[in-house]
Amino acid sequence: MINMGKYSFPNQVTFTDALKIAKIAVDKYSGKMSNKDVAEAMGYKIKNPASISGYIFRKFDDMCAYNLMKRERGFLSVTAIGYEALDKVDSRKAEEGKAKAIRQIRIVEEAFTKWNGEIPTETAFLSKVSTDFVIPWQEAQKYTESMRKLFIEVFPYLKAVSKPTSFIGTETRRDMTIKDTNTAAIDIGEPHIMGELRTEEYGIIKIKDETSIEMARMALTSLERKIKEKKEEKTE
Repeated sequence: MINMGKYSFPNQVTFTDALKIAKIAVDKYSGKMSNKDVAEAMGYKIKNPASISGYIFRKFDDMCAYNLMKRERGFLSVTAIGYEALDKVDSRKAEEGKAKAIRQIRIVEEAFTKWNGEIPTETAFLSKVSTDFVIPWQEAQKYTESMRKLFIEVFPYLKAVSKPTSFIGTETRRDMTIKDTNTAAIDIGEPHIMGELRTEEYGIIKIKDETSIEMARMALTSLERKIKEKKEEKTE
């Protein structure tokens, strides 16, 4: 966990990994996993639960920062939000649960709101963090790489519930034209837009710079994971 000014955020465990552990807890352990089981699910070999290191416990704290699970004496349990995020029946409810969990990380919530869901370019990121969150430059500089990686991963989940999921079939969509099929440059009245990634899960990600490409890549990776999970569920 990184503490920066009045903010804190996870840097050793990704949201994807936290979601994976929470799913294991629900599917295999009825929502509660012992410290030993959690550590082993994270890839550590634990012979004696009493010997779990402080480093692993700090990873537990990072994982719980996503609000999908919470630490209790001797075990971790899935939160109400965690169950919502893992809903197998209602995919929309699951997406809303994921977004709700992520929004409880204060700096993520504030950044997404201040920046309208758009991550500043890599060169501008440090300056924006320092200015918008009133963080001394040198302190912000230490952690911007970790913070940017976090935002790139989780912003697509927030976009999924903050924007319309589909425009296909509407008058607006039919009026759009493809200027060049090789670059997928879409005439939507905004300059420098090279194309768009349009999905039911994450809405529209406009491709215009390195940041948007990274966000699109993360969205595709997440969708690929969801497809694999659905296939696994069908084979169970």
